[in-house]
Amino acid sequence: MGNVAYAYNFASAQVKRNLSPGSVVITWNTGGQQYTLTDDGAGNLTGAGSGTVSYSNGLIFINPNPAPSPTDGDYTIEYEDWQGLTKLTDQFTLNTSPGTDTTFSPATAMREGSVEIRLSIQRITKQWRYQDGSGRADRTEYTSEAITITDDGGGNLRREKGGPVLGTVNYATGAITLDARQNYTFKTYEERPRYLNGTGTYWENGTDTAVETYVATTASISWTDPGDPVQIRSTTRPIPGLTIDLTPTSSRNIVPNSVLFEINGTQYRDQDGAIIKDWSPITDTGTAVGSIDYATGLVTLEDYPANTPTNTPVTLLACLTTLDQAPANRSIFRTAGAPLREGSLIVNATDIEGNQITLNADTSGNITGGNIVGGFVDTQTGLVNIEWANDTRGLSVPVVPSTVRYSAVSYTFLPLDADLVGLDATRLPSDGRVPQFNLGDVVVVSNTQSQEVVTATPGQVVTFGRQNQAEVWVEGANGNRLASDQYTLDTDAGTLTFADPLNLVDSEANAVTEPLQVYNRVEDMGLATDVQIGGQISLNIPLSQDYTAGDTIASAAVLYGDLRARAFNAFHQKAWGGTWSDDLIGESTTAKYNLVSYPIEVTNQGAIKERWAIRFTSSTSFEVIGETVGVVATGNISADLAPTNAATGAPYFTIRADGWGSGWVSGNTLRFNTDGGQAPFWVARTIVAGRAVEETDQFATQNRGDAD
Repeated sequence: MGNVAYAYNFASAQVKRNLSPGSVVITWNTGGQQYTLTDDGAGNLTGAGSGTVSYSNGLIFINPNPAPSPTDGDYTIEYEDWQGLTKLTDQFTLNTSPGTDTTFSPATAMREGSVEIRLSIQRITKQWRYQDGSGRADRTEYTSEAITITDDGGGNLRREKGGPVLGTVNYATGAITLDARQNYTFKTYEERPRYLNGTGTYWENGTDTAVETYVATTASISWTDPGDPVQIRSTTRPIPGLTIDLTPTSSRNIVPNSVLFEINGTQYRDQDGAIIKDWSPITDTGTAVGSIDYATGLVTLEDYPANTPTNTPVTLLACLTTLDQAPANRSIFRTAGAPLREGSLIVNATDIEGNQITLNADTSGNITGGNIVGGFVDTQTGLVNIEWANDTRGLSVPVVPSTVRYSAVSYTFLPLDADLVGLDATRLPSDGRVPQFNLGDVVVVSNTQSQEVVTATPGQVVTFGRQNQAEVWVEGANGNRLASDQYTLDTDAGTLTFADPLNLVDSEANAVTEPLQVYNRVEDMGLATDVQIGGQISLNIPLSQDYTAGDTIASAAVLYGDLRARAFNAFHQKAWGGTWSDDLIGESTTAKYNLVSYPIEVTNQGAIKERWAIRFTSSTSFEVIGETVGVVATGNISADLAPTNAATGAPYFTIRADGWGSGWVSGNTLRFNTDGGQAPFWVARTIVAGRAVEETDQFATQNRGDAD
């Protein structure tokens, strides 16, 4: 069995009139019988149940027994009210000294139940108490409330019917004695040391008591003359729902969807703020019959059995409560979506001093803003870790956990289209990303810096401030590079010396305009011995020199082993129709090129991976066709053939004139293939759909090798 919660059932009827003491009669029907509550003249309702009456404002609280249901009809309320034609008002000064009564005497008679006093009081709602030695002042939140004090018809002044007596009124003379301040309980948060050595702190929930204070020094009062005329009236009010206090001895909030209670064999449970009965575990639904206020623990049933006695026990089978949230020194959470776009996370919160805090994450995941200690977001997983405050950071202040909000942009990836990408994406990650670095890969760490030379002079020496340059070049303001013979390098000393005489031209004799930018790159190459998901890479060698943060690049190197250019698969074809086949199609030619005595010559600098066709256009002339480069040259059998590779300035290949025999006719073709000394590679680039964030975007590759 669960705990038994006492029934707290009431209905209120605000007739909004000035009532004569002893004149109120309330009747209702339930179960085929009529029940009555009668005013005793002292503000109490007696009879079938209980209740209270506030004569000055007509507020009636009803606790009927047995309680009717809304289907039983309305309450009938009969009462006598006075017209308020001689209502008087005044103001008096409050005595603000603690524990001291205020007195007021207008020296005039007052009608019983007509006295109404209005004033405002202040209370502490929450107090944050820092540990001793923190150097911070405790912080307190206050709230103010306007209250109304009325007489009960018997000479007592109260805030609410049944509440404590706060003063008295003499109806004959109007003399009033009053202290409206009451004791109350407020929430506290104590900062406690987390460890015995005093380092680290946490916040502990608690409560404390205090006495209310007056907000102002004056109060207003109104009353009615005893001779004011009266009139008998009658009204009806609908029967409200049945109210049950599930937590009469606790001020904690109820955790949603944790309540289960029973009344007269019928079970009720909460579901997102609604109270349902006849719940089905299959459909997770039931019949809605009321609502619940999780903050106060009050349940209101709009549909309940009629003729329910107010002493009917409520069996509380399950109810989970929680303490109010303590201040937070740290927040750790995961975003709803991941991965996140770098630099898109924004976090907002309110600290315990009421200040609004806005934090931003940079592209590296570091979170900054306000006076926080620090923070980081893992954009791949969406895990956020923020340290708002600690005991060593005097400026940092804890936050209210419920105020922490975030916004971020997350990626959602669609499946890759194999036809569009050009490869089978079955084994690729869903986002199309693959690791750039793996254990055992060759990694090149490089850094490029530049120096401006406004006016270059012959023999001028430029000092780089570092040694062992891997590459140096000089670029003019017009983008042309200075010819390499216009300067000399000393990589051991880390210097560049301009030629004397100096001619500012590039390798093709185009002008190079000043000012000049002198670029120098240093690098180290090693094997990756450890690769972390956070981006850390360990190498098998120490770096030869310091590299500046922010502009140093780590590049992955793809190794091909030993490579050399070659010409191969040569054959003669009588007629060539444009089909690039590595096998003879049709008949061979009568004339032949002497491949044994005069082989096709290639160099690593000029040769490329290509299929070639030397097609005769007459008995002595021919054209040179490449499968990918097209027609690159024409020639004849009386001269050596060496078509130039425009990218390197070296010939694709060389065919000697002495190798051609006689008997060639138009259409005859010499077919052969070449491989270059540089390995080919394929680049697939993916551009994420969306608004452009960069005006220019580029990447660079470099082929490098050692000559044997």
